[in-house]
Amino acid sequence: MQQAIWTITTHSDFLRQRTVKVKQMGRAATNVAGDLVDTWDTVAAYGIAAPQIGSDWRIFIWKGGEMEEPEIIVNPKIIKARGELTDFDGCLSVPGIYGVTRRAAEIEITAWDQHGVSIRRHYEGFDARIVQHEVDHLEGVLFIDRIENIEGLYTLEAEKEGSNEKRPLTLSVKDFIERMRRPIPGYALIL
Repeated sequence: MQQAIWTITTHSDFLRQRTVKVKQMGRAATNVAGDLVDTWDTVAAYGIAAPQIGSDWRIFIWKGGEMEEPEIIVNPKIIKARGELTDFDGCLSVPGIYGVTRRAAEIEITAWDQHGVSIRRHYEGFDARIVQHEVDHLEGVLFIDRIENIEGLYTLEAEKEGSNEKRPLTLSVKDFIERMRRPIPGYALIL
């Protein structure tokens, strides 16, 4: 069933909690995975994690550059990380705000697929960034925790069709984000 996306303005405490490991792909976990799939088509995002739709389970959906369909990942654990990649970040749970973060350039994870089958995957570049962003959600971490300087955050304002201009945050939004963030140094992974 399609779900609303939870944001830091309304569900900050919940979004900051670590999620619970899925013990089996029974009805409850399958329902959460189904809700992620149903919600996927209603948002413009590279991924959605279960906490963003009000579930405390370790599940997310994502779609990388070469994939035709989004993929459900259950109980992900990053087991290797290498290199560094700096790029923009944004989040449905921190709507309309973007900033530059540093993340590992390559990662390897172990997890389950949507059927409960163990998988091991290697990701590089932007796909690695997406997966790390979603794993962060499962740990109660938001991208605003990974920015080096709050002054680097921005919003996008449409200038004309097909063009966006970066705008600095207003003072009130900047103050709100400063109160909400929990800084993490560099691209430290929660393993």
